[in-house]
Amino acid sequence: MPDESPKGRGEPEPGVSVVEGLAIGRAVVWASDPPPSRVAATVQQEHARLARSVARAIAGVEQLARLLPQTEAELFEPEVAILKELGPAMLARVDAGENAEDVVNEATSQVTTDLLTDARARLLDGLACDERSIELLLDGREGDCVLVTATLTPSVVASLPARVVGIAAASDDLEQGGGHTSHAVILARARDIPVAFIRPEAVLTVHDGDGIIVDATSSVASVWISPSDEATREAHARRELWMRVRAEDAEDVTQPLSHLGIGIHVNIGSLHEHVPPAAEGIGLVRTELLFSGHNNAPSEAEQFGAVRAIAARVDGAPVVVRLFDVAADKSLPWLRPPVGSLARGIELLLLHPALLEAQLRASLRAAERADIQLLLPYVNRAHEVESVRARTEGKLPVGAMIEHPAAVERIDEIARASDFLSIGTNDLHAEITGRRRTDSVLSIDRRVLRMIERIVASARTHSRAVTVCGEMAGDPHLARILVGLGVDRLSVATGRFAKVKLSLREVSLDECRSVALAAMRDG
Repeated sequence: MPDESPKGRGEPEPGVSVVEGLAIGRAVVWASDPPPSRVAATVQQEHARLARSVARAIAGVEQLARLLPQTEAELFEPEVAILKELGPAMLARVDAGENAEDVVNEATSQVTTDLLTDARARLLDGLACDERSIELLLDGREGDCVLVTATLTPSVVASLPARVVGIAAASDDLEQGGGHTSHAVILARARDIPVAFIRPEAVLTVHDGDGIIVDATSSVASVWISPSDEATREAHARRELWMRVRAEDAEDVTQPLSHLGIGIHVNIGSLHEHVPPAAEGIGLVRTELLFSGHNNAPSEAEQFGAVRAIAARVDGAPVVVRLFDVAADKSLPWLRPPVGSLARGIELLLLHPALLEAQLRASLRAAERADIQLLLPYVNRAHEVESVRARTEGKLPVGAMIEHPAAVERIDEIARASDFLSIGTNDLHAEITGRRRTDSVLSIDRRVLRMIERIVASARTHSRAVTVCGEMAGDPHLARILVGLGVDRLSVATGRFAKVKLSLREVSLDECRSVALAAMRDG
């Protein structure tokens, strides 16, 4: 919508695109937390205020969940657990004489998930007796609206009506993709609501009712505040073109690669990532990346919530959850080897039984409503697979990730013990060539190809499927080689899904085999 002046405010505000799309409408500004109460109160009164607020927050989450589809309602289950866990500890501090608002703010200051942000907002609203709602905020407004907020929470997104067509939210951490917004972003993506993160200072310049354009059609978002007539016309034209191109691309990648007998899955390392609708499953959830910002190990509830949130986006398709994997380039402060040990992958996890058991319990809970499969990182021996299978009592498929030549030497026994195999070509290439895992992973090395061929042959003997989830799978030419070597699935970065799938649509299985033979000879 245009501003009254012909030029509006001029240049757009840059930001980060989190959910793709382009929205044009009037700004609806969602206020920040209500001011804390400083009215003198007795300890008993503060206790009663906080107890009512906790009860109201829990009831509010549960009521919201009842109104949502099951897959979305499950996203809020960990928030109920968080509120119930925080309640007694916060009440004890109030009983010791602290102010209820101060207690809530301090208890929720270490934000590790947007569910905690959501819980904080509900608690502070309850203490202020604030009955805020999106419905009241939109009362009397007409036309499309764009939500503008300093803090984006799941409850707000879940309650948005259809005429809220976009979201511009503040983030202090634009370089890292917007900060802790996982569940809110999942809900926005499910509703196809474009989301862009911009500087907090820019959010403060937006007034209720301002015209606003949120262009999140590329990785760098652009947000126009009070745009000119010309900027608005151009935005409408861009939106129409983007919608048409998106529909054409979706049509092109929808068809399965039945002529090759191969499935294309995607790798996920963040709750922000878009899962292409045509993906046949999630071939790798890098769980260590989901919680890489944590100073402490994530709770079972947080892990369950993250896995269920990801699984909800593929509607029954398989989701391969790799257990926490650390290495030199992806360390975790809460998962370290003992002094003097070089253990990594599943060997390291077996040295941290409490952490392993929590992740297995979270996966088992998620598997009650989704097709969850476990993948063990950096497997070198069959007994590692058997140990995890015993811990899950055989209730989940357990696969082995082959990333080291030593595992290839024992591939028959590992394949026999596993339900499926996954090849981590990044590490395998690095081990064989002596290069860093981040260097030249897209080069062709005959030794690597021979090992892949050997893994596939052993998998066939034991009727096991083989997935390649390293960088090789995401390169169109190397993907053809992998198909020619006989792998069953490729799991690629979400941004490479369409490119790889469209490339494979153009070739036959015989052509892939010819390319593989040539690479084995010349690589």
